Amino acid sequence: MSRILLHAELRLSNYIAHPFWPEVNAAIDIEKKSGVNRQKSEEKRRAALQAECGKRGLTLEDYEKLKAKAKDQWYRNAAGFIVVPRHHLAGSLVQTIGTSPKGLRGAFDKDNFRALVQIGDFATELRAAAGVFSRFAKLEGSNQRSFQENEFIGRYLDVGEPFAASGTIECDERDADTVKALVAKAVEITGVGASRKMGFGRGTVKWNSKD
Repeated sequence: MSRILLHAELRLSNYIAHPFWPEVNAAIDIEKKSGVNRQKSEEKRRAALQAECGKRGLTLEDYEKLKAKAKDQWYRNAAGFIVVPRHHLAGSLVQTIGTSPKGLRGAFDKDNFRALVQIGDFATELRAAAGVFSRFAKLEGSNQRSFQENEFIGRYLDVGEPFAASGTIECDERDADTVKALVAKAVEITGVGASRKMGFGRGTVKWNSKD
């Protein structure tokens, strides 16, 4: 079957990415192995970090870059614009397929969807967050709660405005209508990104007329 490239615009009310970068683990490991948090003076803290970085062939400047990347709350394209990454939309679609009747999902299932449908990143025209979503979250397996904050784009309460993200999805031409229906349900009902249970990551889909 011939392949078709579908052009879509996600019109989302809001969105949280909450990425977990490899740099997070690297920075935590450096701090743990160096014992920096046991040092009482800034001079000793710096020396401890420098010694541990040296063992790894890194400089303090490299460590600071790791820390900066670990704090970045967004996926971005080469131009620096925030994107809804392909794996967030794919994850939402796989979850949607898992709860959809065959009449909607067609020949797709949770195991074959990612192989049959190729999704690109969906780019916004935004470079900065609209605000911060703060809440106390229950820890897994415990009644304790931790205070968590995540940057968001779009509108939450009385802050920000809805936004659009544009991208492409490639699939077999015969599956185009099924894919469109699944994307619509994923965006409208399942949600995309993090904090979906808190109401984030939902909206509508507009398809390019030439599709």
